[in-house]
Amino acid sequence: MPDWLRKLRVVLFALLIGGVFFYVLSLSFKVPERMDPLQRGVVETLGPLLRLTQAVGNTVDGWLKHYVFLRQVQRQNEMLRKELARLESELVRYREAFLENQRLRRLLDFREGLSLQTVPARIVVHDATGWFQTVMIDKGFNDGIRADMPVVNEEGVVGHVLQVSDNYSRVLLVTDRESAVDALIQRNRVRGILSGRDEESCVLRYVRANQDVRTGDLVVTSGKDGIFPGGLRLGVVQQVSKDPAALFQQVVVVPVVNLTSVEEVLVITSSPHPKAPLVPPGPHVEK
Repeated sequence: MPDWLRKLRVVLFALLIGGVFFYVLSLSFKVPERMDPLQRGVVETLGPLLRLTQAVGNTVDGWLKHYVFLRQVQRQNEMLRKELARLESELVRYREAFLENQRLRRLLDFREGLSLQTVPARIVVHDATGWFQTVMIDKGFNDGIRADMPVVNEEGVVGHVLQVSDNYSRVLLVTDRESAVDALIQRNRVRGILSGRDEESCVLRYVRANQDVRTGDLVVTSGKDGIFPGGLRLGVVQQVSKDPAALFQQVVVVPVVNLTSVEEVLVITSSPHPKAPLVPPGPHVEK
């Protein structure tokens, strides 16, 4: 037999043996279609437990994710609340600045229309309660403020300076019972003395019973008391009471200025005419 044929037979035999080996090996690793009794018992016993464990795990995982989400939402809400509070505070400040600017603009326009020297002031203490109707302003002697100077705003008369310190002054409001302003009815020039009645009203005194005073009449300063210039608005007649047996009628006046909310004022530092002396001067004697 030729040598090459012998070698071919050896190769073919080796290939056959290898094929049989791998076939048998593949049969040994083949998974059976059905489990054996032991495997089935383990699977049937542990299967429900595994399913329950998986369900509990999924539930806990969902709770944890929900908790984390809620915590994130809570932190975001807290941040949003703080930001909203900050924006609201800024809005309040802007609103206050806007309203103050409007008030100061009206006061400035009124000041420019006056032919009098004035000093602007801000009310720092409001004590218009109880027996005394006074406020404190942030201008005093060092600013040229003196006692008896009129205090007004763009709406009308507020009061007059009662006491002065270096940098502050106390103002007596027109609603105080000790206040007395020479006034008149603008419509027909009927005169009287306006004094305080309570926190919200005044009374026009010494108006004779036969004089014509009506509800709604505007009361202004007469300019004859040596303190207030004439023509400044004081109030509006709210009620008129006449007693046939009385010499004077009762005239209730509501101030045109809301004295409980006023914040900025003008102090009139110049007078249109000097205050009249209480006692005439004696005769001049030459030496």
